[in-house]
Amino acid sequence: MKSEVLQKLARYCAYQERCVWEIKVKLDSFSILPEDQQAYLDWLEDNNYLHQERFARLFVRSKFNQKSWGRNKIKFELKRLQVSDALVQAALGELHELPYDSTLESMIVEKFKQLKDSNDWARKQKCYQYALRKGFEPDLISMYIQRLS
Repeated sequence: MKSEVLQKLARYCAYQERCVWEIKVKLDSFSILPEDQQAYLDWLEDNNYLHQERFARLFVRSKFNQKSWGRNKIKFELKRLQVSDALVQAALGELHELPYDSTLESMIVEKFKQLKDSNDWARKQKCYQYALRKGFEPDLISMYIQRLS
């Protein structure tokens, strides 16, 4: 293993929490062969720079708190980053501790107030589509849309 590559990877991981897929992309940019990459990943895990579960839990909390993403979008993004299904399910457990329903409700109410369309049905439809794009569950969105006046 090259010490300058290890140093760069350690800085890369220390700056921000990373997943294995991101590290593999970085190793590819350093022209490290795939069969040699596991040694670097093991070193990063042994020295606590890389921890998949910690990454997944932090990802869920940050995307919900900062971007108001719902379960579906968070799950999709974690799968895109090649996080295992077991870790995705464990990390999504973080949402039980957060104000998930109230965030969705306030987001829908705020969006409904912002829309200038005179037709209430069209405004509700736009709110529904907005919440769906944010990754919230359709049945939960429908419940809050029905409460709008």
